[in-house]
Amino acid sequence: MLWRNPAALTLHLSFVLILAGAICTWLLQERGAVRLSPGEKVVEFRSSGGGLLPLPVALELDSFRVEYYPGGIAPRDYVSYLKVDGRHCVVSMNRILTTDGYRFCQSGYDTDGSTVLSVNHDPWGIALVYSGFVMFTVAGLWVLLSRRCRWRSLLRSLSLLAILASPGFMSASSVKGVPAEVADSLRSRQVVYQGRVVTFNTLSREVVAKLHGAPSYRGLSPEQTLLSMRLYPEAWKSQPLLLVKDKNLRSRLGVEGKYVAIENLFDSASRYRIVPLLSVSDKNMRRAVEELDEKVGIILSLYSGDLIVEAGEADGLMPQWRVDLELLYNRIPFSTLIFILLFSGAAISFTSLSGRRLLRSLSGVTLWAATALSAVCFALQWILSNHIPLSNTYETLLFAVLALEILIIIARRQGFLLRGLAMTFAGALALVAHLMEVNPVVTPLMPVLHSPWLSLHVSLVMTSYALLGLTFVAAAAAIISPAMGERMRRISLAALYPAEWLLGFGIITGAVWANISWGRYWSWDPKETLALVTFIVYALPLHRSIPLLRSPRRYHVYMLLSILTVAMTYFGVNLLPSLHAYN
Repeated sequence: MLWRNPAALTLHLSFVLILAGAICTWLLQERGAVRLSPGEKVVEFRSSGGGLLPLPVALELDSFRVEYYPGGIAPRDYVSYLKVDGRHCVVSMNRILTTDGYRFCQSGYDTDGSTVLSVNHDPWGIALVYSGFVMFTVAGLWVLLSRRCRWRSLLRSLSLLAILASPGFMSASSVKGVPAEVADSLRSRQVVYQGRVVTFNTLSREVVAKLHGAPSYRGLSPEQTLLSMRLYPEAWKSQPLLLVKDKNLRSRLGVEGKYVAIENLFDSASRYRIVPLLSVSDKNMRRAVEELDEKVGIILSLYSGDLIVEAGEADGLMPQWRVDLELLYNRIPFSTLIFILLFSGAAISFTSLSGRRLLRSLSGVTLWAATALSAVCFALQWILSNHIPLSNTYETLLFAVLALEILIIIARRQGFLLRGLAMTFAGALALVAHLMEVNPVVTPLMPVLHSPWLSLHVSLVMTSYALLGLTFVAAAAAIISPAMGERMRRISLAALYPAEWLLGFGIITGAVWANISWGRYWSWDPKETLALVTFIVYALPLHRSIPLLRSPRRYHVYMLLSILTVAMTYFGVNLLPSLHAYN
């Protein structure tokens, strides 16, 4: 019975407390917004229902300012300077003002210097929900560490410190371009790109990869390609440079192959052929049209001289060691090498099932090599971006790969079938990261991401996903080899307990972060909703009272299907209108 297990009882009571707080928020909170113009005193705010409600204090705006990244136009923060009952206060992204139980968050601004603040008055809900958050965190740890709880017995039974723990070759001579020695001499020059100072090598690699799907074109280096396009625009208009993946769009444009020249996007009257296609009903085709239109915009900014802007002293030039480090990072195809090593190691692991000791050793060497490479990549990204690299899909995928690699090393004694499947899964994630590398990797953070909660929230969730990935791998191993079913279930449950706690803690930190940034700890955003669904789906197998999941085979089938919720939460959200669809 639940009441006999105080740790589990406390954990379930935390959900009751969180739900009670959410109901209080729904019933009692006052929400709305207030618009402040410079020098104007405001004593009311407009509620979300449309009426006017009194503020507890008079607000006056001294000034509003958008802070930009050095040398660029990408916003770093939005800052409102206020007078509140004679006190000088500041409200910005991730910095709220609290007075008399009312919370004011930076919400928007107008071009005339006015600012818009969201207003939230929640006298009981936040306190109850936060108390539930604390209770869940403590109770979850209690469940994991208590001797009476199932997880410790699973570890003992496994002896697992374990578980826990370009198409067709063409020579460059067929394309009018600058000499290689000229382009190479400029690769270390510093330019302003995406609001930060980078080398010309970084800019050219990312732009050419964005346009063409690869960082080089017909034997030309990225620097050669970009400079040649800038200096000889007429000659390059006929080059099939722009990658178009959608077959229907290529058919509508009347082009063969996967690439289209920019001259094919204009008719004989110089009308832009993309404009009528922006309103097509087919969502997939419309997304492809928007992507192509974005590429044309990049080329036009290159032709106008706005894309390549040399950095000056005022932009904060990089020291030479950072320049050299960035060039080194660009030179090494990390994601490519990682997925090749992981897939190779997986193949060797499967082959080593025959019992050959040399193959087993070689499998371990490839795993350690892939892990070391992932760790170096993560460290270099952190140094070059000046923030923990967990702010976009590419970075979080590589972090998940690194976490999985570490888990595989910890659980390396659990059998070579499990190792091979786990390395295949990690290799698939690395391959997806490799395919996504055509988009910029090291870019300035949006203002809301400038928060200490970023690294905590994302690292908790991604570590949880890595553990849930291990439950998927264990399920696949059990389906392939039914004799391993019970053992794989114990391995899976040993990974599931900490995964579920980490996911719940990750959702909690995300809710607190949202409350600080937007004044609401929960808004039923698609990402939030899908994360909650994932949490509930994976919570069910932890309850022994569910008869359907008592059979090892049924349990593993359930865990195989459950990974779809993780995939939807992580990837599917980017197809939906969401505050979390950053990439």
